Amino acid sequence: MSYYLLEIGTEELPASFINPAAESLKESFSNLLTNKGIGFGDIQTGGTPRRLYLYIDNLNEKQDDKEEEIMGPPANIAFDENGGLTKAGKGFAKSKSLDEKYLKRVKTDKGEYLAGKRFFKGVRTDEFLQENVASLIKSIPFQKSMRWSDKNLKFARPVHWVISVYNGNILDIELDGIKCSDITYGHRFMSEGGVRVKDFDSYCKKLLENNVVYDFDSRKKLIKDQLKRIQEENNDLIVQIDEELLDSVANLVEKPFAVLGSFSEDFLELPDEVLITSMKNHQKYFYATDKNGKMSNYFIGVSNTKPKDDTIRYGYEKVLKARLSDAVFFFENDKKILLENRVEQLRDVVYQEKLGTSYEKMERFYKIASYLSGQLASDRIENTQRVAYLCKGDLMTEMIYEFPELQGIMGREYARVQGENDVICKGIYEHYLPRFAGDDLPETKEGCFVSIADKIDTICGCFAIGLVPTGNNDPYALRRNAIGILNIIRNKNFRLSLKRLIDYSLEVLSEKISFDSKEVSEQIYDFILLRLKNILHEEGIPGDVFDAVKGYDDIVCLQSAAEAIARVKDGEDFEVIATSYKRISNILKKAGWQRKDYDISLFQSDFESKLDAAIKEKEGRINVLINNEEYKSAMDELLGLRLVVDDFFDNVMVMDKDEKIKNNRLSLLNSLKSVFDIAADLSKVKNA
Repeated sequence: MSYYLLEIGTEELPASFINPAAESLKESFSNLLTNKGIGFGDIQTGGTPRRLYLYIDNLNEKQDDKEEEIMGPPANIAFDENGGLTKAGKGFAKSKSLDEKYLKRVKTDKGEYLAGKRFFKGVRTDEFLQENVASLIKSIPFQKSMRWSDKNLKFARPVHWVISVYNGNILDIELDGIKCSDITYGHRFMSEGGVRVKDFDSYCKKLLENNVVYDFDSRKKLIKDQLKRIQEENNDLIVQIDEELLDSVANLVEKPFAVLGSFSEDFLELPDEVLITSMKNHQKYFYATDKNGKMSNYFIGVSNTKPKDDTIRYGYEKVLKARLSDAVFFFENDKKILLENRVEQLRDVVYQEKLGTSYEKMERFYKIASYLSGQLASDRIENTQRVAYLCKGDLMTEMIYEFPELQGIMGREYARVQGENDVICKGIYEHYLPRFAGDDLPETKEGCFVSIADKIDTICGCFAIGLVPTGNNDPYALRRNAIGILNIIRNKNFRLSLKRLIDYSLEVLSEKISFDSKEVSEQIYDFILLRLKNILHEEGIPGDVFDAVKGYDDIVCLQSAAEAIARVKDGEDFEVIATSYKRISNILKKAGWQRKDYDISLFQSDFESKLDAAIKEKEGRINVLINNEEYKSAMDELLGLRLVVDDFFDNVMVMDKDEKIKNNRLSLLNSLKSVFDIAADLSKVKNA
């Protein structure tokens, strides 16, 4: 068995590019080798800021031989009456370079045809790699690629060297003027010159000797261990190890060295989020708290070189001090202008060309939030309206211009400074929640109402002007907004009509633009319901069960009804009842029957009378249970119809010769169907 080693040496790659590029390299080699019939064992890929590498072990030394059957003309054209090849048959063989001794008749669904076999001898793996490696390197997808210097190669950063070694031999490959070799380079600052490698073991060993920790997970572990050591050496500190930041920093260095730094305690007057954002997002530092969780004035940066003195620490501190000084300046300046005065400035900011300014958007969701509060908590209307009015004011502050990720957070802080009550301050921050999957949900009702209002206005506005998400294209994050609305409603058990919420939001929007309200409302309703269907499917509710209950306009009721059906769906009683329901529906549909009134005097058997009694009994009970939202009990009542329905179908001929009796029985069945319909549309459930 053979092996292959590839390394692409570059200038420093962006941290976010490295892991996806390495994974793409693995996938493209795997797909190509598999498709071309070259067996292989394990593929390892990885990268550092200065390199991407790939290693394949247990490679077959050549491509698998294969044969291909090629279909020719019909046999009656390809062969003469004596069984010999006609001119057409010989022409086929010649055009496909087929040996006549491998030609034969084959039977197909379309008749008998001439067919021939062509044999392909597999090429050697080293020859195959020489032909394909350069194109695979060029096909690595990056978020951004460009041409460097006068070379044609488009890559994330300039390529300086390429290792391409097969079984210890250098493959004769050239990548836009760069000739492949067996020489790699160690750490930019902590190694000397190139080193020759023979295989993956020597490659890994030489890199480590030259201060390159080639493995991503190993770099992460080193960083984490160093952070923990610093924490142990400083008993009063708790280093906050953020996994997202850890991933990023691990791809910023080839060999990590954690450095403890500090800043003036005066900066602790800034909100914690400003400090954290400055350190984490802008400088890639880990922040530390005291043992009580209070922000400290210490941080940890990770250097790509081993500190010889305090120069690196001083540099880290100097850069952070400048950024925090700017933040103090912005914070103090912003506090001089009241948030409500900032809100007026939103009149000059275009939210969307057709949907108007950010101020007009605020006016719309202000009305929607007021509507929601009126429906769900009328005692919160005043606070809700205040939150809605102020919540976008911080968009006009200097702090948000510099730190856009702090919107909502700074609104909360400025509102607090200016004397707003705690509920309003918290609601301003919470109206942005949830911002992503798994994010926190608003805690205050005011935050919930404004969050839902803002999100539903965004959805309605975009649908009304035709900005409907397609594929991966969702620039206004409408899917995320819809999921946010649903999760708030479900989490807070808000009892409201989704259709009325959509229609009211569109009514408010219609004061600004014209559109087909009915069509847009239906589109939005279906769009949001599809998100709910996906959410519930992830929670174990089958899609067919969702379809059975999607007639419920109340999200909480819909979910409860779905859970009740899912609980009994796989039971025998439910299967029989659901099958009977579909049978009833088909009979009524075929007969075109819609009437429900029937005459008990036309009953011909006790089975009809028993079904009539069951309908009247169950209809009342199920209505009460559904109104009380006791869906599990309602389903149990439906399942209780099994025996009487079975007896009816086993002993009664619905389509009687007597027209009156037949019509009476159809009405009886339609009444029975109506009882089922109170709870769900069982025709949608697939297992019956």
